[in-house]
Amino acid sequence: MTSSPSELSEAYSDRYAAISRRLLRQAQEELDDGDLIQASEKAWGSAAHAIKAIAEKWGWYHQGHYRLDAVVNFIAIERDRRDLIDLYLNPSIMHFNYYEHEHYEDTVQLAINATRVFVEEMEKIRGEPVPSFPPQEELTQPQTRRLRMLTTEPREYKPKPGNPSLLPPVETGGP
Repeated sequence: MTSSPSELSEAYSDRYAAISRRLLRQAQEELDDGDLIQASEKAWGSAAHAIKAIAEKWGWYHQGHYRLDAVVNFIAIERDRRDLIDLYLNPSIMHFNYYEHEHYEDTVQLAINATRVFVEEMEKIRGEPVPSFPPQEELTQPQTRRLRMLTTEPREYKPKPGNPSLLPPVETGGP
């Protein structure tokens, strides 16, 4: 169901991972500067791009929150890494905090720390060989549902460009 990644998928995966690391650094910088709103959103963005890096390498669609959630849930369940769901809750709460401003500096710092662990774990998983899954007829109903969501082309998003350099910059001020 998942095949080895193409050169283009590898390039996108690498770029998403680099953006994730940049956003994580920026989250801490924003918090150190007292900007809880931007620190919160950068933490969320870091986690989202770490997930996109894996999904891209594995040949999965990753547009939209529900697909990002599905990637984390699939990895957590299929690899018996339920700890990833707990870690993922922190950046998810930070995304909420970006809009609602309910958490203070100490909570945002804890969430950034947990996001750092989450991103590190995602990076380890991304470094592993692309997994193969059982044939469709051997999958359980929940596995089938998750994989269908991740392998069905979304209609609501435009196709991405054929050039990873068109993604946001890895470092601010550059391509």
